[in-house]
Amino acid sequence: MKQHKYRKYLQLLCSLLLLLTVSIALPAPVAKANIFSDIYNGFKSFSELPNEVNELKEGFQQTAEELQQAKDKLANTMQEMEAYQTQNEALQEQNRQLTQMVDALQNDRTAREEYYHKIKVTIFTGIGLVLGYFILIRIIRFSMLHRSRKGDRLR
Repeated sequence: MKQHKYRKYLQLLCSLLLLLTVSIALPAPVAKANIFSDIYNGFKSFSELPNEVNELKEGFQQTAEELQQAKDKLANTMQEMEAYQTQNEALQEQNRQLTQMVDALQNDRTAREEYYHKIKVTIFTGIGLVLGYFILIRIIRFSMLHRSRKGDRLR
């Protein structure tokens, strides 16, 4: 029985040593016994919430303003783009009309040049015919005069 008691004391001693070793090796968290500092920290964090909320509201308002500015800028850009498209279409129509007008003027100029060329040809032909007529008459007169002189000599 003594051994049995001795064995129980030995088990108890080993358990105590093990418990002491574990408690020394593993640091235990420090307990806070100051309840007033906890309450103060709670009120402090609670009192900072409105500031954070105000910062979030200001950030939201700033973001909303930036979004509205971006929307306005986009709307202005779209209006400018539509105005440019309208202006471009008007300029294309005007360009088409000017091209037709230039083509018509070129056709008129070509027709006028052809008309002037025909008139020149007609005038030069007329002058050539008149000159040819006078030259032919002179040749005929000269040949008749020459024949009549020959005929006078023969008689």
